[in-house]
Amino acid sequence: MDLKTLLVTVDADAASAPRLALACRTASALEARLIGVAAGETIPPAVADAHLGGGLSGEILETFQSMVDEELAALRSRFEAAAASHQVDAVWRGRPGPPADVVVEEAAGADLIITGRRSPLCDARAPDPGDLIVRAGRPVLVVPPVPPRDLVGGRALLAWSRSRETRLAITAALPLLRLASEVKVVTVTSEPSSTGVEKDLGTQIDWLRSHGVAATSECRASLQGTGDELLDLAAEMGADLLVAGGYGHSRMQEWVLGGVTRTLLSHGATSVLFAH
Repeated sequence: MDLKTLLVTVDADAASAPRLALACRTASALEARLIGVAAGETIPPAVADAHLGGGLSGEILETFQSMVDEELAALRSRFEAAAASHQVDAVWRGRPGPPADVVVEEAAGADLIITGRRSPLCDARAPDPGDLIVRAGRPVLVVPPVPPRDLVGGRALLAWSRSRETRLAITAALPLLRLASEVKVVTVTSEPSSTGVEKDLGTQIDWLRSHGVAATSECRASLQGTGDELLDLAAEMGADLLVAGGYGHSRMQEWVLGGVTRTLLSHGATSVLFAH
């Protein structure tokens, strides 16, 4: 699969501007279309509590709606200006509504979602990346506040395990991996390398080669958490992209993520591509 349509989330957080610039450069390099999405709840959170929200007047609600509309208009202007400066084919899909719901709906028309880490604006004015990983049905690239170098042509680190999510993530990343200057596949274990692990890595290297990706492999024994070890490896390598499975499930309307996913979502200086 090629990455022909990218979706980038746009919000009022300071990290949004460098994320948008990275998305524009990536779309330009891939000759891809860029969809900009922003959203905002038009009812104050207090309304969710009957005791607090019942007394809100129509005037207050209209004021809140107006604030959301004004913010969305400003974000649209920022998106369109950035897309124009990079000469990217772009379309705006921002609108009022729960941010994660809006992005999940628009993701049906995208090959990759580009979003940021969780911020104080989640969940009323920006989507929670964990929600998107579990719900969107598309690979999700989570960009740190200060992104590394451009994704296209950079170094990529692939976190390998025998999981469905890992295989989906690596497959989704193939268009970027084919253009990478260096690709490494790594498995983190608490024990020394075994014949089974080396065989798995060799199989993955052969599969990547069949898809036009030259890669090396490493089995890293570590006593620290897998997520922390992967971030250390990414820093050592100078990786611009880390590819990993996104583990999680829905429970009582809450999105529950695995420990490795939580670590990679909230730490490090590398953009991480997840698939679930």
